[in-house]
Amino acid sequence: MTPVGKFLILGALLCLALLCYFVGTVLGAVAFIALGVMLEIAFWTGIFKRAPNPHSSTTK
Repeated sequence: MTPVGKFLILGALLCLALLCYFVGTVLGAVAFIALGVMLEIAFWTGIFKRAPNPHSSTTK
């Protein structure tokens, strides 16, 4: 995946998480808050996911 594509997907995840938090607090719906938490977790794991090192060799 290209860096631009990854940036767009992560940005969309963060925006959706914020939207779910807002809807959940206004309506008092626990499901929206839980969905927001899951989307935010997906965002942060995408941010800190390590890219494979192209210079390392798995065979010895």
